[in-house]
Amino acid sequence: MFDENEKKELENIYLKSLEVIDSVTMKNGAILASPKDRRYPYLYPRDCMLILRTMLEAGQYRKVKKTLKFVLGLVGETGEWHQRYTPDGKPASYRPSQVDCNGLVLYMIKKYYDHTKDIDFLKKHWNAIYLGTRFLEEHFIKEERLVYSMNSIHEWPPMEAGFEIWANSCACAGFKASREIAELLGEHEDKRKWMEIEEELKDAIMKKLVKDGHFIKLTNNKNIYDADISELGMYILELLPPNNRIIKNTAEYIEKELYDKKLGGIRRHMRKHGKPGRNNGGYGPYGMYTGWMAQYYLDEGDLKNAKKYFDWFMKYNKGGLIPEHVSTKEDFLIWQNEAKEVGRYYKSGRRKEAEKVMRSVDFKKNDVAYWVIPLTWAHTEYMLAYLKLKEKKLV
Repeated sequence: MFDENEKKELENIYLKSLEVIDSVTMKNGAILASPKDRRYPYLYPRDCMLILRTMLEAGQYRKVKKTLKFVLGLVGETGEWHQRYTPDGKPASYRPSQVDCNGLVLYMIKKYYDHTKDIDFLKKHWNAIYLGTRFLEEHFIKEERLVYSMNSIHEWPPMEAGFEIWANSCACAGFKASREIAELLGEHEDKRKWMEIEEELKDAIMKKLVKDGHFIKLTNNKNIYDADISELGMYILELLPPNNRIIKNTAEYIEKELYDKKLGGIRRHMRKHGKPGRNNGGYGPYGMYTGWMAQYYLDEGDLKNAKKYFDWFMKYNKGGLIPEHVSTKEDFLIWQNEAKEVGRYYKSGRRKEAEKVMRSVDFKKNDVAYWVIPLTWAHTEYMLAYLKLKEKKLV
């Protein structure tokens, strides 16, 4: 599958990824989405929990516990984890509530227990677990049997407000985790209540968020059937196996519609959902989602398809550093003009990041725009895929 030089390069990217995580981990346990001099010098619960998912598989239990403890201490009185926090834990959100954050925190608490059997950790943080699950309950619409969220993984209400697949997958994983924790701690009333919601929610996802044999992005008073990487949520969060028929159909649909024929790798959604000026830095493949596809094909045993995603990482890392995403120079300039026209270019650090891109050799000579490098989450999805390679003795 890989020659010796490729195996060495893949290992080097993995080792560099470990360095990146260490470099953005604060003394208090907070893990930043990017280094402080890049665009995301914040703790995003979504990124952070998926980073911890990989750290668990890498055996870094003490670090995971420290970060989880820090994040659990941030839960609000209403049970919400905000969109993002400063390195010292102050809320710094500029988006509405993101229900998936709660689901992911709860999911990761249970995964930490599964790896360590640290029952005392569960007991100590039961109140935060309870509050976080109650917040999910408040967003569960009984009439629809689904969770309502204003925005989700792409942080873009115009395409995510409603009953969205990633938010509902995370909520289902969260209720499952909380139900299992409640059972471990003898909280039987909460266990029964959360199990009922979990079962209803999963059943509704399978009935209302599936069309033509694959998952869809959104259902509301409008439906979005277009391919979106978040439609893999039920696989990523271990709610369905990779060989499940709907998961297989979804992965094939995503690859057909979102594989970048110019640059390789996987884009996050259809181009039309990126306007006006929405696709920061241009329309192109994403590091973390390319990692998801590598993981999926390894789990499916499709080594040929898995390899082309590892080839992407070998081609587009910069000294072992993995970008959030890359785009062609042409697409970058299209985005830049659109973003300026609608005013988005001058907000949330986009202009500063764009200027870094345009100063780069890759942009000037190779016509490729690297957007936010390194991105911590992208590194950890690569790491998880690499660990699957090691498990299969392919590296």
